[in-house]
Parts: sequence; C-alpha cells; structure tokens
Amino acid sequence: MNVSETLIQSQYTRQSLIMLPIPDDFHELNLNEELDRRIQRERRLRARLRILKMPAYIATVILRNPPPRWSQFPNELESESDTQLTFDICSDFRMTSYSSHMLFPDSKFTSLDRLTAARSRALTCPLHDNSDTGAEFYQNMKANPKLKEFEDKYDCDVILQPDNVWRKNKRLVVFDMDSTLIQQEVIDEIAAFINKKAEVSAITERAMRGELDFASSLRARCALLEGVSARVFDTLKENGTITFTKGARNLCTALKRMGCKLAVISGGFQPLADWVKEQLGLDYAFANNLEVSDDGERLTGQLVGDIVDAERKASLLIDLAHIEGINIAQTVAIGDGANDLLMMHAAGFGIAFNAKPRVQAEAPAHLNTGDLQHVLYLFGVTAKEQAQLISPPNAQPAPAPAPVQPSSDQNDQMDEAQ
Repeated sequence: MNVSETLIQSQYTRQSLIMLPIPDDFHELNLNEELDRRIQRERRLRARLRILKMPAYIATVILRNPPPRWSQFPNELESESDTQLTFDICSDFRMTSYSSHMLFPDSKFTSLDRLTAARSRALTCPLHDNSDTGAEFYQNMKANPKLKEFEDKYDCDVILQPDNVWRKNKRLVVFDMDSTLIQQEVIDEIAAFINKKAEVSAITERAMRGELDFASSLRARCALLEGVSARVFDTLKENGTITFTKGARNLCTALKRMGCKLAVISGGFQPLADWVKEQLGLDYAFANNLEVSDDGERLTGQLVGDIVDAERKASLLIDLAHIEGINIAQTVAIGDGANDLLMMHAAGFGIAFNAKPRVQAEAPAHLNTGDLQHVLYLFGVTAKEQAQLISPPNAQPAPAPAPVQPSSDQNDQMDEAQ
C-alpha cells in the first residue's frame, strides 16, 4: 500500500515534524476531518505553550470578616469553597488558573490560613491573563469594575502581584504612621486639647482625600496649635490616647526576623515617630518638626526643617534602599493617604491599608481587613509560619489555630441561642 505523508509543525512537543500516514484509499472527507482535529489540537497546545512565555501573576484573596473558627458557617458561605472562589475569579476576569491545565497538574491554589476543610481566610492562586500581557494585564485588572463587584460579593480583598522571586523576598518595608501603624491622626488628638478638633479634622480629611495641597494644609493645621504645651506628645503617650493598629507589633516582629529593615516615614510629628520607632523596633523614623518657644514650654504653631510631604516620602524610601544596598524591587510601602501614593509607586510593592476609596483605586494593592499582620499573607507567609515568626525567642512556636468544625452539641446550642 502506497503511503503519502502529511507534515504538521508542532512547537508544543518541540519535534520538527509529526508524521501522519494516510492510506491511498482513505476517504477525502475523513482526511479533512482528521486534519481539522489535529489542527485544533495543535492550536490548543500552542495556547498552553504561550502561557509559559507570559508574565505569571499571583492572586492573593483575603476575607475581610470571616466567621469565628468555632462558629457554624451559613450554608451560602460554606458553599463558596476555595475551589469555587478560585474558579469565579478566573472566569470573571478571563484568567486561567494553572491547575486547570495539564501543564501544571500539581499547581493549585494554596491556602495560607484554613478555616474549614473547604474554606480559607486567605489563599493564593497562580494566574495568567488570557488576552493581555505585562503591564496591560495589571492595569486592565485594576480598572475592571468587576473587581470591586467580586470583592463586595465575597467581602474580600484581591491583591495581584507578579509571580517572581521578589514577591517573597522583601528587605525594606516603609510605613506611614497616622492611621497606619497607629490608629489615630495625631494632629487631631492635639487639637482636642484646644477644642479645635473639628477644624483640624476637616482640613486633615480634605488633605487625605487629595483635595488640598499637603504642605499648605499641614501649615494651616499646625497654626491652630499655637500655645499648646510642648509636653503634649508625652501626655498623649501616657494617657493611652495613642494606640497601635491591630497586628502592627506582630508584623514588625515578623519582618525583623525575616531580615527586613523597617522605617516610619510620616507626615506627622518627629516626637511620636521616634516613640513608634522605639516601641516597634524600627530602624529609621522621619517626620515633621514643630517649633517650640524659646523657653521650651509651648508650641509656636510653626514648622521647622523640610516638610515630609508626598515627594519627600518617595525620596526617603529610595535613599534608604540605596543606603542599605537594597534592590528597589525588594521594597514595600504601606500607607493610607493620598500623600503616600508616590511612595507606594516608588517602592517595589505598595499597599493602601484601610485607605480612602481614591487611594485604594490608585495604589498598587489594597488591604481592608483592619489587621496589619495580614500583610504577611501577601508575601506568601502562611498562618503557621506567622505563628513561628512572632513567637518569643527561645520559646515553643505558638501553633496556628486549627480548622474546627462545630460539634452537633455546639450546633444545637447555637440553634437554641438563635
């Protein structure tokens, strides 16, 4: 029997040729069907091969307000498993999860903090966009209105990062202070001493929303503080007015043990920044200086030295990276205000923490859980690893809370309580 040969180029198998023997009596229609089938298969394989050449991204999904670990999940929440969550984010944004391809059979979403067998507080999923590459992918993702709809649907934050070596290897983390490392806006608390908190707060809010020039608004607010006792910062510390944000101590402890340099760069005031540096074990502290009267008793309402505004924050971050010999890709900036955006974009990775909507929209990433320790999820640190990092030296690491399903007795008690 004579045999003709049809040659099909294949990039996927990296073979030069695929030999397809075709008998002389093979029906032409069958031949065309066979060729069509193989061409379609070739296209699918090439599409999978292109995934290897496209920039990969890691999506970190963090629940903002998960139920307590001991409580019963409502049926509608329990039905939204990790698998469903991953599937929905892929389908909503035309992405592809590695786990859906034969090329990556063992690469699935990873739970960073499991609540139940089917549900996690935080998980990561390696993704590829099906239409865009590089910066286009990221920008289209951020601009897609479906992203906020997805986050609202699941009450979660979705953080997208390039899947490269720098994601887990950070060496410099820079924080804003007011409403980031601490829960207060310090100038508002000082203003309370002179019954001008409402006036100062109004200026502060407009500045944080980006409606006012930061330097001008800062001078206007400070002018209202003329005559305040110079010991006001000591008073705020001693009476418990200044409180640290949940998770701030644990985050800084963990980052230091991971070998990171830490800094606070604040548009607030140097006396508080120095105290925060001491309390959290930071390496650097930069902030504004209020002028004190000649007798050292009162604030004059004036500023001295350079104002730490948005440009100054970004410049200080870059300078610190240079001084410490750190690749800018290994730097992180965390803040909540419009004056933190330049710093966030100057860093290798920027996070808007519990920020205003405009800031969240413009920042590289956002986190709204209210717990700074959850930043560690974005670096791929699991709950178990976090427990080890924050344990006291020479102490047995505190175990991460295990997923606990309520017993039937507990379910009965909860039903009775309801």
